[in-house]
Amino acid sequence: MLENLRTAIREKFIEQKIAAEALGMNPGNLSKLTSTDPDKVDKIRPSTIAKIESVFPEYNINWILGKSGQKYSSHFPEFTNNRSDVVSNGNVLGDIADDEMSMFDEEGNTKFYEISPGVYRMKVPLINETAKAGLLTGFADAEYIDDQEYIVTTVYRYHKGRYKAFRVIGDSMDVDRRITFVHGDVIVAREIKKDFWKSRFHTHKYPFYVFVTKRDGIIFKELIDHDLENSEVTVHSLNEDKNSYPDFKINLEDVAYIFNVVKREVEI
Repeated sequence: MLENLRTAIREKFIEQKIAAEALGMNPGNLSKLTSTDPDKVDKIRPSTIAKIESVFPEYNINWILGKSGQKYSSHFPEFTNNRSDVVSNGNVLGDIADDEMSMFDEEGNTKFYEISPGVYRMKVPLINETAKAGLLTGFADAEYIDDQEYIVTTVYRYHKGRYKAFRVIGDSMDVDRRITFVHGDVIVAREIKKDFWKSRFHTHKYPFYVFVTKRDGIIFKELIDHDLENSEVTVHSLNEDKNSYPDFKINLEDVAYIFNVVKREVEI
């Protein structure tokens, strides 16, 4: 099996179906690809390898194919220089030079940097745990965002909407399964406008959500039920210790912002 390809998919896209979409193949074919016997790696089509390399440019393609122990590409020094999977400053996660050409999406929300044809770096404000106290007053303020730490994530098209990155705190979403979020992970999430809160959320595609509440701060959970009539949601922790982490309801009247998680960017 191409275990390193599976690792790259988990780290970058969380879910295999999202990775399959980025690679332009159906999930079944991607499963077959990740199950390739290491002895048959050289028989993978060059066009498939080129596609993998374009979708995962920050990873060393030979590492993905199990031919090298060097995980990250030398073209992405922010991942290779003394990284050791420990980062204390959000700006280190893909820092951008001041003179690098940038573009905004058509709504002026998200800044993009083209690094090669069809490959972009998207600058996302990083909301730190320490920012909770002043979060609700400064969350949408442009000056606050400019002063904020940020991460830069690789994408393959322009994405509309407002995105934020959050650090995972604690072990409530930590479980011994393929999809897990450990303390210190960084997740990238897209804001859901309030106009859409009255419609059922697409939990089949985006099961994980961030709720910025007015009283309890930031809550990151799996959404398992959306009661439209009573304007409340039921959320779930992946941790199987239900005495410590029971399911509970959140009334949307007590919520200021909702984000659906689209990506786990990096473990730190």
